[in-house]
Formats: sequence, C-alpha cells, structure tokens
Amino acid sequence: MKEIRNIDKLELIKTIPLLSGLKEDDIKSIERFFVYKEYKKGEYVFYEGDKEPGIHFVIDGIVKLIKETSDGKTVILRLVTKGESFGWLVMKDSTPTSTYSAQTLVDSKILYISNQDFLKLLLMYPALAVKITCDSTKKTLEAYDRLKSLAVEKVEGRIATLLLELVEKIGKKESDRIVINAPITRQDIAEMAGTTVETAIRVISKWKKEGILDTERGKIEIFDLDYLKEIVS
Repeated sequence: MKEIRNIDKLELIKTIPLLSGLKEDDIKSIERFFVYKEYKKGEYVFYEGDKEPGIHFVIDGIVKLIKETSDGKTVILRLVTKGESFGWLVMKDSTPTSTYSAQTLVDSKILYISNQDFLKLLLMYPALAVKITCDSTKKTLEAYDRLKSLAVEKVEGRIATLLLELVEKIGKKESDRIVINAPITRQDIAEMAGTTVETAIRVISKWKKEGILDTERGKIEIFDLDYLKEIVS
C-alpha cells in the first residue's frame, strides 16, 4: 500500500455516490478527513480481526471481501467495485474489529476515512446517515440473497448468479458479447459460488464448449446472457 499526498482529493470525493449531495464548499470542508491510498494487486487493505478498519471508498479497481470459515475454507462475500464502499463503522463506546478481510483483486485506488472522522462527517451532515442506512440495508439484502443462493441453488445456478452480478457491476458490451475485464480466476469463482475449484472448472469448461462464454487471460467473455438468466430463473 502506498499513501499519496499530492493528489486532487476534491475531485475524487466528488466521484463517491454516497457524497453526491454535498456542495463544493462542503467537500472542501471535509477533504481533510480523507486519505488517498494505492494498492497493488493482491495486497490486503485490512485483515479480519483488525481493530477499527474504518471506511474505504473504491475510486478505481476491485476489492474482494473475504471470510475464513471454521473449517479453513475461504468464502468471498462480495466484490467491491468503483464507487462502492466497504469497511466497519462502529460507535465510539464499542470495541471495533473487522469480521472479514479485504484484498485487492487488481491494482486499486482508494479513499480512506477513519471511524472517528466518519462519525464527525455524519454529525456535520445528518442526511448522510439516511443514505448510509439505505446503502447498508441494500448490502444486507444482497448478502441474504447470496446466502440463500448458496443454500438452495445448484452449483450452475450459483455460478450463473455470480457472473450476472459481475456483468451488472463491471461488464461492458462489445459487439456480440459482454466482457468482464478482471483477472477473476477459477479459484475466485469457486470461493464466491461456495463450491470447489474442480467443480468451477467443470462448469466453466462445459459452458465454453457450448459457446456460452469464453475465458482468456484477465477477462471473461459472455456470448449468451439469456442462457445464464434462464438458469437463475
């Protein structure tokens, strides 16, 4: 991780959807709260159990949120992409520790604000608390849907759900296909879909043979989006 000081934080803060309602003068007054950091691919932003990891906003890149299970398996809870936030917000009188780890999937640029400063921000602009509540509720529902998917869906449905989520977040239309430009490995897919690497390889290989998708180094190309939607439905 590298902290960079000579950067225009004002312009970066303007790109954060959660803070989109603030005026220019407001942004100037809160700029001091934020720290700009750059991470190389594979670096950890924080580890499970770290005290007060604070709030992080992804300016560019992808971060995966990881949970280690009691039997030693790794589960990817969520991929955080540009414009989204992650971290752990707690009240002043509690003892904060993170319940998951955060690791970059690609080189990433992040704005960080400590718990203490973020609480100051909420006191300065109470309307932000409402936006955060809505955002947190949305993430909770997404987490519930993921857990439900892991519990009841067959593995092909879980992988299809994952790919559709990636399409929505970072997919780009190119000619007759949708391209997910991210170095997502079979291991990543297995951890996000709650299956083994061998099973993930089998499913992806089957879909490649059927012309549903293709995988090259650093990207996934999807040719038949309706097929994946049909599996999920």
